Amino acid sequence: IRAETAEVLGPLLARAELLGFYRIRSVAERFGLTVHEYTVLAELLLARRAMTGAEVAETVGLATGGTTRLLARLEERDLIEREPDPEDGRRLLVLASARAHEILWKDVTDTGARRIVTGVPGEWIDWFAPGTGRILDVAVRRFQEMRDHQYRDRVRRRRQRAAER
Repeated sequence: IRAETAEVLGPLLARAELLGFYRIRSVAERFGLTVHEYTVLAELLLARRAMTGAEVAETVGLATGGTTRLLARLEERDLIEREPDPEDGRRLLVLASARAHEILWKDVTDTGARRIVTGVPGEWIDWFAPGTGRILDVAVRRFQEMRDHQYRDRVRRRRQRAAER
């Protein structure tokens, strides 16, 4: 049964990932943001914590220079604030600004959940919630594995280029 379920769920989850990307792109465009800018702001808003520049770079998959420019654009639009890290004064922490929260929070969190669950019996929701949590946990691990693979590939290519010199 698990193999059959995976065969059915695989395309549905792939479609959900694609729809998620379309939603992100649509919201980003509506606010005049790039997908990377929106991703950083959504992560800051949803995590409700500050991030270091390195964490931001990891989130969007950009190098240091690209991340610095991205943060400068967001700061220029008053969508983020940067403040010194109390644990390491050399580092800056990035936070979503009150303005970012004000204009983006509803769009970041409006997943249509209310429309989806309207009329659905409570016991179905009780069954669905843990399964959805498990699926999201697997998706997060899959994403982390993909990022780790990309990092290993970058390191391997750098070492190859260095060896060729």
